[in-house]
Amino acid sequence: MKERSLEQGGSTITQQLAKNLFLTREKTLNRKIKELFLAWKLERTYSKEEILEMYLNNSYFGAGAYGIQEASQSFFHKEVQDLNTEECALLAGVLKGPSIYNPQEHLEQAQKRQTLVLRLMKEKGYIE
Repeated sequence: MKERSLEQGGSTITQQLAKNLFLTREKTLNRKIKELFLAWKLERTYSKEEILEMYLNNSYFGAGAYGIQEASQSFFHKEVQDLNTEECALLAGVLKGPSIYNPQEHLEQAQKRQTLVLRLMKEKGYIE
């Protein structure tokens, strides 16, 4: 069995938020330990909904857009609350790789990722 390295990811949203807000992007064991501790503190302080909101408001979506509202404006020229399910799925997919799934530069890849997100949402019962 192949051993996972720190470079392969696997962080929770809370861990990613901790890294984005408080740490550098260096790939060291020391940074990962700090990330875990900060994530634990965030989860003890905030609800899952608050953590998700902070994550979405502080994440890079590509094309110079930081935060879900800027991404919504940049990609769809809409307020985030006016997005439909398909548009939300596209933005969720972009987070996996903003340079790879940016619909302004890589529409086909973005649409494939969007389809995957929609399929997973359906399988989990979030949409019909």
